[in-house]
Amino acid sequence: MVAHADPKAPTMTHPTSTTLRWNWPHLAVLAGLPPFAWLCSMAALSAAAMLTLGTLLSLAWLMWAERRWPARPGWSPGAGDLARDGAFLGLNAVTDAAGGLVLAWLALSIAAMVPGAAADWSPWIAVPAAVALGELGPYALHRWAHRGGWGWRVHALHHAPVRVNASNNLTAHPVNVLWNQFARTVPWLVLGFDPLVIAWASLFIQVQSFAVHANIAGTLGPLNRWIGTAELHRWHHSTVPAEALNFSTALPLWDQVFGTCRAPCGRGPAQVGITDLPPTRGWAMWRKMLLVPICPRCA
Repeated sequence: MVAHADPKAPTMTHPTSTTLRWNWPHLAVLAGLPPFAWLCSMAALSAAAMLTLGTLLSLAWLMWAERRWPARPGWSPGAGDLARDGAFLGLNAVTDAAGGLVLAWLALSIAAMVPGAAADWSPWIAVPAAVALGELGPYALHRWAHRGGWGWRVHALHHAPVRVNASNNLTAHPVNVLWNQFARTVPWLVLGFDPLVIAWASLFIQVQSFAVHANIAGTLGPLNRWIGTAELHRWHHSTVPAEALNFSTALPLWDQVFGTCRAPCGRGPAQVGITDLPPTRGWAMWRKMLLVPICPRCA
């Protein structure tokens, strides 16, 4: 990845907000997850309902906070950006549901063969373990995708936006969504984690994926060592390959283990995006980027 050629792309010449020292909207989301999960359990909500409701509430909160305390005012999504992100939300919701059906079949098949080792673990151990394990497969695939070839043609769609904010976390190729879903969930099923543990771990990972993209001012300070933050993830979207590290999302654990962690410093990357975009723009570009990995002749 090298610098984006679009002269309209936001750069660090835009002012940076200094109204927040701490990114307390992100902290508030994290603090709210345990009571939210408890309330959902008391209300006997299904895991799917809890995950959907928690995701939508967190996204709405983070998008409001972006408007109130933007880290970079030039990164606020416009009407066109929101239309694009909404379209990808619908497309990937269908993809996610289809993948979920296959995974449910796998879960039944695996459960019938072997009892899971993690089935009896305490939630205090099982949830952190499920989050850490659930990040490993997507981390490995993420690094592989950035090496080029077909993997990059799939993943490049997520890097195409020239702004980083909570809503464009949704801008991803359906194939990218599926491989992350399978890489994350299959180990959980093989180890036999309790369904409620899987739901809690999924909610944390999903909410974190929006929080690390959120264009909110402020820092999480020493927590950058333990959880994924926007300060870390903005570097991943840098147009400078040496800066575009931090492949993990919910936790920086695997970046630290495998030496791909870039600590937050300064004000973040000067520019985000990619250069190898189709010459067209707008919906024609997004259509082309969707089709190229799966049907080059159709693009």
